[in-house]
Amino acid sequence: MNFTLEALQANDGDCLLLHYEGNDKRPALVLIDGGPRGIYRSVLKQRLDELGGGKKLNLRAVIVSHIDADHITGIVDFFKDLREEEENGNELPFRIQTLWHNSFQKLTHGKTASVASAAVVSASTAGTVLPGLNDYAAAVVASVPQGNQVRDYATQLGIPINKEFDGELVCADEGKMPVIKVANGLTFSILGPSTKELDDLDEAWKKAKSASADPSAQAADYLNRTVPNLSSIVILAGAVDQASGKSHRMLLAGDAGGDLIWEAIQRYGLAKNDLFHVDLLKIQHHGSRHSVDQKFFGNVTADHYVISGDGKHDNPHRDVLEWLSAARADEPYDAYLTNRVMTTGELTEALEDFLKDENTNQPKHHYHFREDPQLSIEVKLV
Repeated sequence: MNFTLEALQANDGDCLLLHYEGNDKRPALVLIDGGPRGIYRSVLKQRLDELGGGKKLNLRAVIVSHIDADHITGIVDFFKDLREEEENGNELPFRIQTLWHNSFQKLTHGKTASVASAAVVSASTAGTVLPGLNDYAAAVVASVPQGNQVRDYATQLGIPINKEFDGELVCADEGKMPVIKVANGLTFSILGPSTKELDDLDEAWKKAKSASADPSAQAADYLNRTVPNLSSIVILAGAVDQASGKSHRMLLAGDAGGDLIWEAIQRYGLAKNDLFHVDLLKIQHHGSRHSVDQKFFGNVTADHYVISGDGKHDNPHRDVLEWLSAARADEPYDAYLTNRVMTTGELTEALEDFLKDENTNQPKHHYHFREDPQLSIEVKLV
């Protein structure tokens, strides 16, 4: 069995390839996010072409974790490229079985919050930004048109959208954890966003409305409250060796908040004695200190940690690396990072200082980095 996560060099974004091959020897390849501008041409396309080897490559799924430019732009460029090939009468080099993508409009459909959704779509289409948005909400809102482009291209290419969810949202039910069969021996369990988080949108809009009579201010207040809850599709990927019965798990956290992920883990009874262990954790939000804390790393442990980031916005943040180290003090783990050289010399020096401290004080913690000119760094579980 092969169960591998490959983190491509995506600068400040995410671009992941999940490789699986079970006992039936039928490979399944899943693309999760495409990174920011330029990554498709310089990295993702090259890697997909390598994997295809001149033959048509089958992608079991393409997943957009959420509509933020550092995740979705590469998918827009990928689908645009395919559409142009099709229009030119060329045979497509890839077959994509399904797209998982929660559009902004779909997330707020049928709720009074759709008033805010309409305001956002109108503003973003006109090239303007609603005043009063925090940085994170503004980044997500700015990518609303890209989300629409992805859906349009998918429709034109005949790629089913959210097929396993009957075309509805990819989300986690409050009562029962959705488990999707991806291949023989491979499942994706959905931990977020939850239906409760979506249902809370209505209440958040009412609070925003009561706080201000200005529609733009209402929308901004609403979005600042709710965008973190809608940030990501969170997947627990599980693979079972059907010969030995041994199982392996990857927690792919996107940019979701650690508190929301932990709530989902507890809700579904996955934790024992406040501990949930996986083979691999893709640390959320590129190692941002705003999405995780030391308590999360104490509750959710892993043998392997993956961080995609190049120092932009101070991610991966040294606080996060130190929280992880402290939570797992004197316990072995391996961490895999897409970049050792950060966007500034100061950040690179800070990372090197941290690694020196770890080597002295926590020799069981091992750090691995993608080496140039390699396109990615891989973590092979089996």
